[in-house]
Amino acid sequence: MPALTLHLLAFNDPTLDAKVFVNQLKVSPGVHVVVASRPRHVVVQPTTLDTNPLLTQRWDLMLLLQPTQQQQQPSIIPSSLQSAISAEYRILAGIPSKLLTSFPERDANLKHQAPPPLTGSLDEIRRSSKESSQNLEVSPELLAFMDKLTVEHNKPVTMLNLLHFHHPDGKKNYFQYGQAFIPVAGKRGGNAKLVGNVVKPPSAAQNDSRARYDQPEQEWWNEISIVHYPSIRHFCDMLAGADYQQINEKHRLKALRDTFLLCTTEFDVEEGRPKL
Repeated sequence: MPALTLHLLAFNDPTLDAKVFVNQLKVSPGVHVVVASRPRHVVVQPTTLDTNPLLTQRWDLMLLLQPTQQQQQPSIIPSSLQSAISAEYRILAGIPSKLLTSFPERDANLKHQAPPPLTGSLDEIRRSSKESSQNLEVSPELLAFMDKLTVEHNKPVTMLNLLHFHHPDGKKNYFQYGQAFIPVAGKRGGNAKLVGNVVKPPSAAQNDSRARYDQPEQEWWNEISIVHYPSIRHFCDMLAGADYQQINEKHRLKALRDTFLLCTTEFDVEEGRPKL
């Protein structure tokens, strides 16, 4: 199972174009850019794990990187680009080879397929939204973000999930959630296109962002997922649906001890995908 690195990056220069950084990274030896996207909005905030820096830092770039040769340096990001980075949050994740092999074709198909119609759940939820989106429900703040992003980017969005499970049954409960999620999200065009288990780095010299190298797995993130939706409206339509909230309450909420959910937009979609 190949180990990839997930990165959240902040730049020294806030005016630096993240797309320029990504293009330089793409021509660097030893690294393959699997996902590159612009962080837009934190939908669900972590409550115990790494709230600082996850919530206190303004992130400019999300990357999922795959090494293409033996890594000698602590970071897969070349030293020539390191000077542009002021802060980094890094996680090592094992993603099945089968998912990675089929990813380019699946990803392209998802980004170019016609979006399904909304179910109408959003119309009702605008009149009775929740105070917060912490339990993955529609809140006034999320609706305001949805309306703003729809004007600016009425195209596919990519959700990053960091997952920390209750021990010992959380992973089992989340698997049940994942199975139920497939048809519920699928009718809104949602698709968990990459899922991986968080793994320990091979050495302390190549450590990730966990507090210490020997930190037990029960005390840090256990899994990551990267999920596609045809638009932010489709994502919110799902959250507003009774069918989703049923599986959310039955499986997801009791599985998770902590979570971080970040809405991003991928650069290839920003540049080349026709508006919905």
